[in-house]
Amino acid sequence: MLSSQGSRPLTHGRTSLKRHYVLAGLGVAVLVAAVIVVVGTSPGGGDAAGTVAEPSTAGQSLPPGHPAVDGKAGESTPAPVTDDAVQQKIAQLESASADQPDNVAVLLELGDAYFLGQRYQQAARTFRTALQIDPGNPTATVRLAMVWHADGDSQRAAQAVKAVLDKTPRNQEAHYSMAIIYFSADRIDEAKAQWAAAAKLDPSTAIGRRSQSFVDLLEGKQTSAPADGE
Repeated sequence: MLSSQGSRPLTHGRTSLKRHYVLAGLGVAVLVAAVIVVVGTSPGGGDAAGTVAEPSTAGQSLPPGHPAVDGKAGESTPAPVTDDAVQQKIAQLESASADQPDNVAVLLELGDAYFLGQRYQQAARTFRTALQIDPGNPTATVRLAMVWHADGDSQRAAQAVKAVLDKTPRNQEAHYSMAIIYFSADRIDEAKAQWAAAAKLDPSTAIGRRSQSFVDLLEGKQTSAPADGE
């Protein structure tokens, strides 16, 4: 079961204190990086090996209201992001989707834009529509799961991502998403294993590089996460 307990306590000893600060810093990085899973990646979510394309420079910060790393979902839901570029992108994609209602690639992009705008119900509905057109689409499934996670239903999200990994164990986006869910539940070793798996699949992608940076941080190695837009 995924834990929804409070933030991890400080423990005694120099080693455990150092680990606490490493995890605290990593938690911030996870919150900043999590949206890379669903925002700015190319439609379709990658090739047969489960890799994804590089993200764009837009949307590199997590929308407000995402559950905190310690597993506590926000008690109140802030107003959706109102950035003009995001809203303009949503309008463009809504128009494209109206013209091509069966285009899964467009639906994935539209779902991503809704997610960035924190319009979770519309994002979920859009990803479900994509799944009705293409049942079992792993990208749509993972991104729908991350909407659930952002909306506070991490248990349901974990089950959906696990189902994708059972069918497509080389899906890099699914491993990365599973790592975020585990880390949010304070299951650090399992998160590290999922990030390591994502990095090993293809270290050249943005997700691969960022995953490796998280593994390095958890192992106490000097590293730096990819800059925004990488």
